[in-house]
Amino acid sequence: MNGTLVLLRHGESTFNAAAVFTGLLDADLTEGGARQVEVAAGLMAGAGLSVDLLVVSPMVRAVRTASLLFDALGHQPAETIATWRLVERDYGCLTHVSKVEARERYGEEAFFTWRRTVHGRPPAASADQRATWVDPPPVPESGPLVAGDGESLADVIARVLPVWTDVLAPRLRAGQTVLVASHGNTLRALVTALLSLPDAEAEQLNIPAGHPLVFDVDARGAVAAGRYLDEDAAAVAEAAVAAEGGT
Repeated sequence: MNGTLVLLRHGESTFNAAAVFTGLLDADLTEGGARQVEVAAGLMAGAGLSVDLLVVSPMVRAVRTASLLFDALGHQPAETIATWRLVERDYGCLTHVSKVEARERYGEEAFFTWRRTVHGRPPAASADQRATWVDPPPVPESGPLVAGDGESLADVIARVLPVWTDVLAPRLRAGQTVLVASHGNTLRALVTALLSLPDAEAEQLNIPAGHPLVFDVDARGAVAAGRYLDEDAAAVAEAAVAAEGGT
């Protein structure tokens, strides 16, 4: 019996709406983000998905997404695990900077390298930059991560892999349905690792907000290619993310 892995990027946050790099800053959902979660719940209900285990980032936008989702589904998961390993990628000096300003300040090449490549890591934020991060504040439950130090996608892959090996894979091999409610880059890192994507494909991978992405996992832990529950809507949303500079 196959297990089912559902990946859900949180609904649109206030910083997403403003096209600002959020990283390890906490931000709530917009009204539009809350509606995205309601749509996701409808898709999951229509697919007959009943979640055994929720694994969630402790950041506000992910926790609220999970709460709204299960309220709309009308049931709660049998078990919930929150882990710092699923918090969003730390964007270093890009944190709290708009995407337009980042391109102008650092140039297109650096913007692409830091934003999209597997090994590109934004430089650390300055003390003056960090002092402005009051509203929203850095997430308090970020483990050993320090907001503003900067991470590459490879760094994120390294910290999410234990979630796969220690938490997700054993449940999925046992045939359970597991939902991961997290962030664009954390999920991008997880998919890159699970499907062994080459760097060029990882650079082009975008995961849109509020669209459930489903993978079948067999008893050996092998992961089949994923599918969105609404492929057409997800493709439109994915193209919009790519046009903005990527997840």
